[in-house]
Amino acid sequence: MQGFVPPSGLDRGPRADVVVLTHLTSPYQVELFDAVATDGRCALEVFYLHSTSNHRSWRERPIHHRHAVVGRNIQQMVHERVAAADLVVFNYYDDSRAAILMKERARSGKSWCFWGERPGVRVSGWLGRLYRRRKLAPLSKSRAAIWGIGCFALEQYRREFGTDRMFRDLPYYSDLSRFDAGLRSGRCSPGETTFLYSGALITRKGVGLLARAFLRLAAQGTDVRLRLLGDGPLRAQLERALQPVAGRVTFVGFRDWEHLPSEYRKADVLCVPSLHDGWGLVVPEALASGMPVIASDRTGAALGLLRPKVNGWLIPAGDESALLSAMADAASLSEQQLTSCSTAAVASVAGHSLENGAIRFVDASVETLRGWHGGVP
Repeated sequence: MQGFVPPSGLDRGPRADVVVLTHLTSPYQVELFDAVATDGRCALEVFYLHSTSNHRSWRERPIHHRHAVVGRNIQQMVHERVAAADLVVFNYYDDSRAAILMKERARSGKSWCFWGERPGVRVSGWLGRLYRRRKLAPLSKSRAAIWGIGCFALEQYRREFGTDRMFRDLPYYSDLSRFDAGLRSGRCSPGETTFLYSGALITRKGVGLLARAFLRLAAQGTDVRLRLLGDGPLRAQLERALQPVAGRVTFVGFRDWEHLPSEYRKADVLCVPSLHDGWGLVVPEALASGMPVIASDRTGAALGLLRPKVNGWLIPAGDESALLSAMADAASLSEQQLTSCSTAAVASVAGHSLENGAIRFVDASVETLRGWHGGVP
């Protein structure tokens, strides 16, 4: 268990004291909060509920901001910090410890907000709304600010929690510079189009849909390849389903985050056929690497970043025929057209840098504090 990292003589001065409670020490969260700490305009401290997860295989990264992983030995300190901070940002709610801390902060009358992906990933429909209203009761009963991870999230939060509060669009950011390999010129292998899937091999990610669409595309005689980057419970099933075209399919398996850029350079088009994905960091990562993206309209990052037929294709979630059509369209592009899409892809995320993400986080913090009036921003 990782212990508390002390301030080391930090001089806060007039800076806002901001505490974040979040789920997991994922490399993406860590590097964003490192950038916020480097920005220096707020005194940031992050409490992670977990350092590992059964669903995530990332190798732990060095953390360069004030932080602690919440454990029994520091619970009192966490409660004290959540009570004392100028602003508390709750980035996770489906945990009893987070629920208790949120209730305590709401009762204090001091500034706080909720920052989250679009709700409904795990529990959708009326049952999901009822579940969230109970779990997020302090949010329902107040007018605390909501930071949505993209416009896809904000739409649903407005619907479920009303519009009479401050909303801010604050998506996830990561270091996209590591995906920049220079201008692409045509396909990785002339004459054939390589599609990439990057993510867990699970039903929600739509990978089974992709396998069926790829089988149909290959049966049309199109010279295409498919690389499946990731692992999960559907792997054996996918291997059986794709056996007729096994020579065109590569199961890459899991790769840690530092190896992703080199994997992205081995493909021409990324496929993100998710049935529901609150954000989807693979979308900006692929765009930064110069890959146009085929993604569903239930993927937050795709709604925020894709321009159809310019840097990718937006398809209805769960629509196999639409996915097949987009893949066929991508495979039919000339080398010049694909290069043009690649150039547009890189340009579309030029402003989605880690530094800009840190600036937006601090700006949202300052705006939330300034607009706070006892729970009525």
